[in-house]
Amino acid sequence: MESQPEVIQPLVVLQSIGTEQSVTKPPLLCTHCGGNRYVKRRKDKKNGHQIYLCKQCGRHFIDNPNKFKAVVNPQAEYEKNIWDCRNLGLEPKVGTTQYKLSFDVVQPWLLPPLKQYIKLTLATLSWSSGSEKLCAVKRFSKYLAEIYPDIVPSDIDRAVIISFLGHLASTNLSANTKASTIGCIRGFLEFCYQNKYLDVRRYLIRHEDFPKRPKSQPRYIPEEVMQQLNQHLPKLPEPVMRMVLVLQECGMRISELLLMKADCLLQDKAGDWFLRYYQFKMKKEITIPLSRELVRVIQEQQRYITDNVVKFDYLFCANEGGARSAGGVFVPSRRNMTAQAFSRYLNKLAEQQNIVDAQGKRWHFQSHQFRHTVGTRMINNGVPQHIIQRYLGHESPNMTAVYAQIHDQTMKEAIAKFQGKVVNIAGQVIESHTPEVETLDLEWFKRSIQAQALPNGSCALPTISQGCPHANACLTCAHFRTTTEFLESHKAQLAETEKLIEKAKGNNWIRQIEMNEKVKANLVNIINSLEVSNEAEA
Repeated sequence: MESQPEVIQPLVVLQSIGTEQSVTKPPLLCTHCGGNRYVKRRKDKKNGHQIYLCKQCGRHFIDNPNKFKAVVNPQAEYEKNIWDCRNLGLEPKVGTTQYKLSFDVVQPWLLPPLKQYIKLTLATLSWSSGSEKLCAVKRFSKYLAEIYPDIVPSDIDRAVIISFLGHLASTNLSANTKASTIGCIRGFLEFCYQNKYLDVRRYLIRHEDFPKRPKSQPRYIPEEVMQQLNQHLPKLPEPVMRMVLVLQECGMRISELLLMKADCLLQDKAGDWFLRYYQFKMKKEITIPLSRELVRVIQEQQRYITDNVVKFDYLFCANEGGARSAGGVFVPSRRNMTAQAFSRYLNKLAEQQNIVDAQGKRWHFQSHQFRHTVGTRMINNGVPQHIIQRYLGHESPNMTAVYAQIHDQTMKEAIAKFQGKVVNIAGQVIESHTPEVETLDLEWFKRSIQAQALPNGSCALPTISQGCPHANACLTCAHFRTTTEFLESHKAQLAETEKLIEKAKGNNWIRQIEMNEKVKANLVNIINSLEVSNEAEA
């Protein structure tokens, strides 16, 4: 039997457009569309790889991107003074390109224990937590180097800490950042004491050292701003427009949106749709119900990714030219958009279309505002807090309680009921003797807490008194108060009272006739007075 000749696969000779020499190598194909027509562009100085521009799809790609992936070697990386998360096998901060931590400005005696502290943080928490703690300790280190250049660990006493706290208070950092800085430094000093890394004392930082943090208020987007945004949504690139629609309904964090998988839709046997996504902050996957309108939006984006981006697992991608690209052309790229780029699109739209608040000030969009807006809207619409907690993926009721405040406009509409005419059983208008306390908050408090709520008005006798001596006799009691809010209830009760009077007369029930005649007369007076009030307001 004759041996078969060895088959040698021929190499393909390609001529790069714009170059003078031929290159003999396996075919170079665009990683986006698979095309083989390209132009050499620049070399990336940071990573050293060659960048090409595909002539078929107009997108950039590199030759053999796997060749430039960092080799995971944690032990060698920990010896350096600048750590790269890619060399440690860790994910960077979600939604950003923050890959590195630098220890360069730390005193020599502080460097070894600080590296151990951040190493433990990366092992137990996250890259962003390590970055936050490193920044705090570096802030403390810089202060020591400037004020106490010759200090050693055993010299760090309560006086040094108080001096640093005074310096920290004088900075323009927010109260939350100051409190976080103090907490990180306390954790570091306790870590050094427990593990004997530094000769420091215990309890150098105490509970009373933390500044009082302002009460968290939801940074919701006002309705007039949201209406303007929705009016101009078609002017955004289609993928960005769909991102805004998802945020408006679901209220997820921007990191969760940017890294949401393309196969995020689920459908149950009843035909209802749900959205499944991963919460990086809480480290859990959640599923929430979706409207059919938003389902269609997400399905459109799924088709967009399938048609335009090869082997891409996520629902949303970045623009090849970035948010600053001229002409507003969105060229899909095989990478994730950053949170900064998303906000840049919205603020560029606000500038071009003059999107302003009620005071005429141009609105500055932040991605997290959509989450606060969804939470506040749900509270205002009467959705129970435990349902909102489940929908937004909060770990505790305290997180949901941030949204449990009434929107200013909602409060005005709710309290407007108390600003009309208030009458007693005789239909006489009750004037305020203390107009200075007739504020929205106090009116609500008075209505809800101090006075007894009745089905058709309220009782001016406070609940903290000795009690009502006229059980079930409100319409014959001088303490009874009512407004136009209950006008229809009074008319219905008048009709029922007239029926009772007719029945009492037929049975010759004298006492019932007398009592209901009084109720009827008072109802007629109340209705006549409130109807005059309604006509005046109209």
